[in-house]
Parts: sequence; structure tokens; C-alpha cells
Amino acid sequence: MAAIGKKTNVTRVSPLKPGLRGARNWATSHLRAASYSRKGMWRFILSLMFIFFAIAFLGLWLGGFLPNAKQAGNDFTKNRLISMGFVVDRVDVMGEGRLSEKDVRRVLGVQNGDYLFDLDLREAQRRVESLSWVEKAIVRRLWPDRIVVQIIERKPYALWQNQGVIQLVDISGEAISQVALADYPQLPLIVGGDAPENFVEIEKIVANFEGIRRKVDTFVYHNTGRWDLILHGGEMRVKLPQNDLAMALSRLTDLHFQTQILDRELSVIDLRIADRITLAPSNREPA
Repeated sequence: MAAIGKKTNVTRVSPLKPGLRGARNWATSHLRAASYSRKGMWRFILSLMFIFFAIAFLGLWLGGFLPNAKQAGNDFTKNRLISMGFVVDRVDVMGEGRLSEKDVRRVLGVQNGDYLFDLDLREAQRRVESLSWVEKAIVRRLWPDRIVVQIIERKPYALWQNQGVIQLVDISGEAISQVALADYPQLPLIVGGDAPENFVEIEKIVANFEGIRRKVDTFVYHNTGRWDLILHGGEMRVKLPQNDLAMALSRLTDLHFQTQILDRELSVIDLRIADRITLAPSNREPA
């Protein structure tokens, strides 16, 4: 039996669990600090907001609702922007005019009234550049309602005949489109499977010999890597060597100056051998 008047130590046990007790102590200390200054109050409010959003995010993630919440947020933003006028009202195509604006609009896949930000600019640029006449394209948005497509078109450089088909090619040798021979009478005609990618070199060389260049109708490329020049509407063929083209054309220029050989009734002038010129008479019957 305890002695009367003797003090007994009593330990009070908190009903809160240790984790909750820690949270209560944290909240109490921050609330006390917030009461002393406005900065402390804002820090306390931001901390509570962070905790709230963290718990909400964790709940959505654990419950598998995060994609739905994200989609709902995107839909809300999209609807708000549409109501503010961020929809396609104009599509402007800027180029040199060879390419059909209708074709550009078709590959863009954009209609008036579409949401402005639904268009993937990189993918739209790739689709426009897939068109035959397009060398490079830039697709931009102009807020709030315009799509602008700027096009750099390929430059026609020559007409390429291969296996009975005539195509327009640019300076790099890329085919642009199938055409008729009469559509571009000012362009040189080249023939042969690998003619387009090799034509630039011989064009530069022959251009230095103006008297010959004016008479050339067609450039024929052989798979051995050499060229023939067709003159006078196909009546004369000049066979060039694989190498030293400038030297061969210089010899031909000198010979023409002395003998007017390019104006004679000849079917072939063979320059393939460096130290001689072989001639073949024309098969054309006299008038």
C-alpha cells in the first residue's frame, strides 16, 4: 500500500500515433511561424498546397486515373482556346506558282475551323516536301487563325528521256514530273539511265564552246561513262572520249574553223581516240 502523501509520477500517453504526432507538431510549429510574418504565412500556405497536390497526384496515379485526368485537362484547355478563336481560318501558300495550291492544302490535311494547335508542324513540313516540285518547305502558325506554308520550288534544268518516258529534272538530277517534250523547248534534252546526275559536268564544259553548244540538240550518256552529242536534229553524232572532253572539243572547234566540218554532210564525228578523228558520211539521200 502506498504511503499517504507520497507523490506518484503519472505518464500521460498521447492518443495520436507517432506519425500523426509528428505531423501535428510540424503543423503547429509552421503555423506559429506563420503568425509572426507575412513571408512565413505564404510559406505555410504553399507547403499545404504542395502536400495537397502531391496527395491528389498519388491518388490519381495509384487509382489509374492519371491519363484520364490529363486528357480532361487537355480537353478543357483546347475548348477554352477554341472559344477564344484559335481555329484555322486561312491557309496561305507562298511559292513561285508552279505547284498547285490545292495539292499543298491536300497534303496538309487542314480544314477551316480545325483547332490551330492540332497541326504537327514537323510532320506537315515532311508531307509538303514529299510533293514533286518542292525542294524545301516551311510550315508556320500565325496566331490566332492562320497557317502559312512557304515553298522553295525545284528549278527545271533539263529534260530526261529514259525508256521512252520524258521527265523534268533539276540540277541535282532529281526527277520533278513527267512532261511532254514540247512543254519546255528551251531546256536541253538528255538521254540515258544515269544522265541526270552526270549532266552538270558536261554542260559546263560544252558551254565553253559556244559554236558547238548552239548546234547541240541532245546529250546521250553511255553506261561506259562517256557522252555523245547529237546535232542538226539527229543527223550528226559527235562521239566524245570518256576523259579530256575539253581537249577533244577544242580540237573539234579548230577543225570546224578550218573546214566547217560541223556543217558538212556527215553522220558521225568520232573523237574518242586522242590523235585522230574518224568521220562517217551521212546516210541522207541528196535532195
